[in-house]
Amino acid sequence: MHDNRQTKECKECGRELSLDYFIKIYGRNYSNICKECHSKKVQETKFNNKVDSGEITEDDFVVIYRKFKKISSTRILKKGESGIDHIARDEKFVKLMDYKDSWISNHGRLIVKNDTGTYQLIKGNRIRSTGELTYTLQKNICFKTKKEWGYKKDTVLACDLVIQTFIVNYDIKNNTMCWHKDNNVKDNYYKNLYPVTEKQYQVIKEKYEKTDYISEDEIMEIVNAAEYKHDNWKPWYYARTYMGVGYTGGNVDVKSDVWIRWINMIQRCYSKTVHKLKPYYKGKKVCEEWQNFQNFKAWYDEHFVAWEKVDLDKDLLIQGNNVYSPETCAFITHFLNTIFEDRGVKQLITQNKDKKYNVAMLILNKKQDVGVFDTKEEAVEALADYKKQYIVSVAESCKGKVQDCVYQAMLNWKVDIAA
Repeated sequence: MHDNRQTKECKECGRELSLDYFIKIYGRNYSNICKECHSKKVQETKFNNKVDSGEITEDDFVVIYRKFKKISSTRILKKGESGIDHIARDEKFVKLMDYKDSWISNHGRLIVKNDTGTYQLIKGNRIRSTGELTYTLQKNICFKTKKEWGYKKDTVLACDLVIQTFIVNYDIKNNTMCWHKDNNVKDNYYKNLYPVTEKQYQVIKEKYEKTDYISEDEIMEIVNAAEYKHDNWKPWYYARTYMGVGYTGGNVDVKSDVWIRWINMIQRCYSKTVHKLKPYYKGKKVCEEWQNFQNFKAWYDEHFVAWEKVDLDKDLLIQGNNVYSPETCAFITHFLNTIFEDRGVKQLITQNKDKKYNVAMLILNKKQDVGVFDTKEEAVEALADYKKQYIVSVAESCKGKVQDCVYQAMLNWKVDIAA
């Protein structure tokens, strides 16, 4: 400890820290280990006690499997529309959610639609030192100081786009490397890419260089081995202790907004108590990636809008969607969230004494008269047109204030009026 006694060395991690980082004992003295190390020790003790008691078993731990994402047909660019030939029967170009008019294929090729509406196959550039392919795109980002959404140039590896779009990545934060099958960096076919940590990458590479071959089973064995995990890995981070599904993946701040939203999402989908109170959440799921809190946090940090009260919405981007995922979710205001739900907008068609049909809409309990029509068919059609026009007007008022994918989803929203 320094003479002025304002700092102290943690006996666990060896860091010299301010006294604020230590627990005060009996009002005068300070503990010998910092609060962070103390918290980790408490977590470890609790975890070991749960294992010893059988509360946590081997089945509760995350095992990483080779999995590919299910792609919504609404995101696939048809060959007839783009006019660009495919290089393989299984090639599909999938819309990138955070980039302007861009589609990545499962073979690593990229199509961009320019301002004239023409689709172009982008050549990209290779990094001299590694030979890896990169693309420069317009990324839709939140300019938080301006409180608006806009575009910024972003150079990204082709393999990263393919992994993000097609492969289930269990640990986005720590999987900073990509192993290409046979160490061929020119091969960006999705089935030949493996998101791994730096340590795992080196082990895989060394094993490959010895025999010029490494199987997928061997790669996954390395990925799951505790000895090759990232430096901050702890077994209790990867126990599915939340509703038997969710796991922290690392340290958490239990008072943070992101943690509260993640817990609420898990409970909506998997809590029987919630389902009794709100049965419309039955059958909803959290995607494999977001079952890891750290993956959800990475997405949250990039997309959260701090200057407005927002909801985590899973229904707007893809109608009829039942899965919370980075491909299907967006932060939108509570107002926007409700007008796309039956609970927020009610359609009223009533027959009057003249046997004509009065048409109105209740938008957040505010009545909007549409008109009077001779037949029910005319009434239904008028109501659908009115609701569509209303949604388009709301979309235009939100342009630049929401993600572009949210704006486009509102414009493309299909209005369904029950006859």
